[in-house]
Amino acid sequence: MGGKVLEKILINIIVHYVYTNNLMNQNQFGFTPNKNAIVVARAVKKYIEEGLRERHIIILASLDVKGGFDATWWPKILKTLKESQCPKKLYNLAKSYFSERTATFSTNSTHVEKDVSKGCPQGSCCGPGFWNIQYNTLLNLEFGKRTKAIAFADDLLIAVRAENVREAENFANIEINRISKWAEDNKITFNEQKSKVMVVTRRKRKESTDVSIYFNNKPLEQLTTSNIWELL
Repeated sequence: MGGKVLEKILINIIVHYVYTNNLMNQNQFGFTPNKNAIVVARAVKKYIEEGLRERHIIILASLDVKGGFDATWWPKILKTLKESQCPKKLYNLAKSYFSERTATFSTNSTHVEKDVSKGCPQGSCCGPGFWNIQYNTLLNLEFGKRTKAIAFADDLLIAVRAENVREAENFANIEINRISKWAEDNKITFNEQKSKVMVVTRRKRKESTDVSIYFNNKPLEQLTTSNIWELL
C-alpha cells in the first residue's frame, strides 16, 4: 500500500474522531464538512448586522499567516490530540507519522541533513486536517463576549464591536495581543504587512474612525474602502 494511501487513511481516521466527538470549533469554515466560502461570508454578515442594529462600532482585522500549512508544528498537534483524549493507538500512529522526519540539502561538495518538526505542504493528504487541529486551539482562546474569531483554513478574521471607536480599538488590541501570545507558543508567525484592519459603522455624526491596531508592536494598515471583500 502506497505512502499516500496510508497518509490519507491516517488523517481520515483522526478527522473522523475529532468531528464525531465535537472537538472542532464551529468557527473554522475551511476544510470542514458542509461549510464553504459562502457560509463564512454569511457568518461575518450576521455578526456585522447584529452590531449595526445595536449602533456599535465594529472593527474587523484580517490576519495573514506566514507560510500557511508549512507553519504547522507537529508537537502542538500531538499535544492537542493527547489533551482531547485521543485513543492511544490513534495517537501513537500520528506520533509515528511525525517521527524521524529529516530535510536534506545536497550539492557537489556539501550534504546537510536536519531534523524537522514543522510543515504539512499544501496538496498533501494530511495538511488540511492537521492544520485545523492546531488552529483549533486558537479559535478556542477565551475571547471577549463581543469578539468573534472566524477562520477559513489559515485565513483568520477577528471581529470586535463596542459602544465607541476608542473602546473597540482597545478591545481589538487586547484580542490581537492574545493571538500574538498564542502564535509565539505555537511557533507560528503572522505577516503584519499583509494583515489589514477595517472599521464598520452606520453612524452619521462626524467622528474619527481612524484606529491604531498593532500586532507585535507593528501597526496594521487600515483600509478606508467600503468594500469589505477586500479585507476577507
